Amino acid sequence: MKTLIRSAAVALAGVIIAASWQAQAASKTLDFTVLRDGQNIGTHSYSIADNGGETQVEINTDIKVKVLFVTAYKFLHESKEIWQNGRLMSLKSKTDDDGTPKELHAMAEGQRMTVDSKVKGQDKRQHADAPMIPASLWNRDIVTQSSILNTLDGTVMNIQVEDMGQDEVEAGGAKVQAHHYSITGELTRELWFNDSGDLVRVRFPDKTGTEIIYALD
Repeated sequence: MKTLIRSAAVALAGVIIAASWQAQAASKTLDFTVLRDGQNIGTHSYSIADNGGETQVEINTDIKVKVLFVTAYKFLHESKEIWQNGRLMSLKSKTDDDGTPKELHAMAEGQRMTVDSKVKGQDKRQHADAPMIPASLWNRDIVTQSSILNTLDGTVMNIQVEDMGQDEVEAGGAKVQAHHYSITGELTRELWFNDSGDLVRVRFPDKTGTEIIYALD
């Protein structure tokens, strides 16, 4: 009887995970305004295209911090992820991290990922376990992970996740209920997901300790 109950629980969990993935992977665009200490400094977006078993996710970030009309810091990032049935198959990214160029190409090969990166013109090959969730934040499965893939340089980051419960946050011009998670370790982020599994808010400190918020438009 215990075996039957355990098998039923596993099967139900699989159905829930599949349903959650399908909801997240449905074709949509999520546009965010990036705020630094309450001031608009740029944009961040996810364009998700569901083609049956394959899902393509394009991510674009354009951030510029100006001081007296002069750009004091900029972060430009674009990436493309390809998923098959909830598993990351490839990721390509290109980043201008305040003048430091970074490129990344990760490809799933059996039970591992080959990760080729170039930072400041220096090539590097690394490997990571597959499946691996990238640190692009849009996929709610990130909150079940203890390690994730850095989408800028391909390193594997160890994290801890704390469930902070339900919150009411502003998203899309309205107050919505969202589940709040805190990520610490080699990445520090606070994430809020709505009942459909969509990311609606991100909060973290920048290098100076100033609060950065990604707010869903």
